[in-house]
Amino acid sequence: MKRKILLTMVVFLMVFSFLACDRDNPSGRAATGAYQVRDPNLTPPGTFPIVREPITLSVGLPVHIQVSDYYDNMLTKYFENLLGINLEFAFYDPGNDGLTRLNLQVASGEPLPDLLYFKGPLGNQARREAFGRAGAIIPLNDLIEHQGVHTRRAIAQIQSFDYMGIDPWFWGMDSEGVIWGYMLYEQQFSNANSARAVYNTEFAAALGMDESQWQGGASAGHRGRIPHWDWFLAYLRGIRDNDVNGNGIMNDEVPLAGSTGWHAHLLGWLQKLHIYSDYTSTYSFWMVQNDQLQYTYDKPEYRDALRTMNMLYRERLWDESSLTQGNLTALNGGEWPVIGVGTGGGGAGRPFPGSLTYMPMGVVEGPTGVALNSYWLHTPVFPWVISSNSQYPEAAFRFLDAQGYDDDFAIYPRFGFEGHHWRRSLPHEPGLYGTMGPNIGPVHPYMTEVVVTWGDNQNVHWRDEFGIDFLNRKASMAWDGDEANGEYRLGLNVQQIFPFTPAEFPIHVVYTSAENERWDQTRVEVLNYVTQSRALFATGQMDVEREWDSYLDTLRRMGANDLLAVDQAAYARLRAATTRMWGPPPSAGDR
Repeated sequence: MKRKILLTMVVFLMVFSFLACDRDNPSGRAATGAYQVRDPNLTPPGTFPIVREPITLSVGLPVHIQVSDYYDNMLTKYFENLLGINLEFAFYDPGNDGLTRLNLQVASGEPLPDLLYFKGPLGNQARREAFGRAGAIIPLNDLIEHQGVHTRRAIAQIQSFDYMGIDPWFWGMDSEGVIWGYMLYEQQFSNANSARAVYNTEFAAALGMDESQWQGGASAGHRGRIPHWDWFLAYLRGIRDNDVNGNGIMNDEVPLAGSTGWHAHLLGWLQKLHIYSDYTSTYSFWMVQNDQLQYTYDKPEYRDALRTMNMLYRERLWDESSLTQGNLTALNGGEWPVIGVGTGGGGAGRPFPGSLTYMPMGVVEGPTGVALNSYWLHTPVFPWVISSNSQYPEAAFRFLDAQGYDDDFAIYPRFGFEGHHWRRSLPHEPGLYGTMGPNIGPVHPYMTEVVVTWGDNQNVHWRDEFGIDFLNRKASMAWDGDEANGEYRLGLNVQQIFPFTPAEFPIHVVYTSAENERWDQTRVEVLNYVTQSRALFATGQMDVEREWDSYLDTLRRMGANDLLAVDQAAYARLRAATTRMWGPPPSAGDR
């Protein structure tokens, strides 16, 4: 009897050990280090369909109100037909509610869908690593190496034109080299140059002003004609003091406005009149000088920027609603336009469809000759993970690997499908971005959007972008010749601001687990304090002359100097990963 009990315990322990090892290392690597395919239903890597007999994979993602049907959906059917599988969906609320539910599922050990896509939450390296260490998701290193035929091809293409020379997986590895998430990579040219603004040409005409009077750009290296500070200030004051929209009402016009919308932060845009502002990127107060990371918020030039913001505020050239309104609604319709200059990366570039009322004014040369673009270099994010509960982890990875199969794939989740929603450009059609400037080639056109799907209710895609756009095709759009085309005007805006990109600019870094645990809270507190102080200085609630020193003292007490040392160390690690020196960002035409 004792022998039987002992034998039973040995078998139990062996099974338990196997299950534990399987959970700790579910990616297919045997104890000897050799990779072994576990799923006999899989077809050879790189082939389609990916399975011999159909299976069902579940996908968890935030539901989007503009997707009318996820099942009767062109992107869903694309995956199902290509891969030979069925898809079912587990929907999460968007935003923090969905993240809260996901965190609770991981904490409680509740089974997760086979695949999860959360661009924001799972784009966070620390959260992915925490989920991985908790055993909720699996590492992908071995799957990438042994099953990722299409992934490896796509990554090789990225590295062939990536001017930094960094392995793109660098941004997805934890401090031990484990990759917990699958890559989304899109070097979207227009998004990289999204520190944009537009101005009302009818207001300018009413004041006897136009672009022929723009004299800016000379002191910034003759990189294009842009408004000089004198013209800009006269334009704003003219709007304030005159009935430029002609409706018979004085003072209903707003000279300058921003919002809390995408890259529409007014103070971030105004900061560029004096010092670099990376408000369109991962961080809000970074700059790079002589290969070293610095903070902008304690520099004399930043203080000058605060003075300018406050001067414009005191002259009633912008008001506090710019810091709280969700979007520039006044730009999007109404019988009488009221905004003179509107900042924003999205809607500000495409107001009044069919109208040329608003045209680009993305960079203004400041009072001391500073003219800067806030260049947002896209680095990969990793929003896809595979659950450790998945019955088919290798097939789930093959679903991810398929995103590198079709050169056009990255277009589908944004624009839809060729022949239905877009067509390939014709040889005679110009690109949206034209010729970018001296020593910068044209951005060659590839596609033309013929049916807009992104902002409408549709069952074409899932209203979330993913894929590996190694050919930068989403940026390579042709122009249909219509000057009222909003995308064309956005392209004009990009053409104007791109030449003012500095040779050195901040880029996303990767922190170690220890750095995240020790400094995350301090980083949030410092950023919040600086952001709030900027608004208070700009509106005069803090005095930039009398309270500047106490502001700096507060930052020191909060640990800003120590935080800078941590950020500089992380930035140095990034620089050490490069294989050649950095230079100005390449144009899409160079790729």
